[in-house]
Amino acid sequence: MKYSAILLLFLSCSLFAQAVKQEDTRFVISYVEHKGIIHYYVPLLDQAYRKIGIEPKFELINDKRALKLLDQGLIDADTAKSLEFVDAYKNIIVVPTPISQIDVVLLCQPKLQCDLSVLKNANRSLGLIAAKEFYKELLSGSTISLVEFSSFETLLKIFSQDKVDYAIVVFDDYTKDALSNYPNHFFIQQKIGYHLLHKKHRAIVKQLDEAIKSVRAQGGFVKSN
Repeated sequence: MKYSAILLLFLSCSLFAQAVKQEDTRFVISYVEHKGIIHYYVPLLDQAYRKIGIEPKFELINDKRALKLLDQGLIDADTAKSLEFVDAYKNIIVVPTPISQIDVVLLCQPKLQCDLSVLKNANRSLGLIAAKEFYKELLSGSTISLVEFSSFETLLKIFSQDKVDYAIVVFDDYTKDALSNYPNHFFIQQKIGYHLLHKKHRAIVKQLDEAIKSVRAQGGFVKSN
């Protein structure tokens, strides 16, 4: 009986250690709540990683927090980001093949003036995501009241409810049809998005880059679980 108890304790400890080890070796990739990311880029990367023998786990994390966690090595990768901020994060590296092309658009409530001069109107409000990380140069000298969000879906919902006067939103090839819902808008700029890794994974960059190219060429993505 004594030996059985010892054996059970040993097996329990072994199973726990194995579970912890598996948990520690998960390859975590952050993504944001954006339809293009969820329905296209997540499935694309899921297939690319599996192609090189890695089973990724995608976690919904807002832009600001994702960048900090990635720089600290607490997550392994981020789905896609433009690169204007990347020099501020010394532990983040870039997979060279562009993964997305986005249009940055200013949405304006009906009948309001719609161009970049509105950014200097202190009596108006602007909803956006990660102002410092993505729009520091654009907002330099602006006086408009900034209202920051962590989710594109929430930002669009608040804008549609007329709770902010303006919103800066990004559209890609997979969401640009939705722009027709916002006839009063102003095109700001086009950006290119890249897949990001923590530098501890630099050894897989070349292999992953080739896998991304291969999977993109195949097409036919479906939403991953």
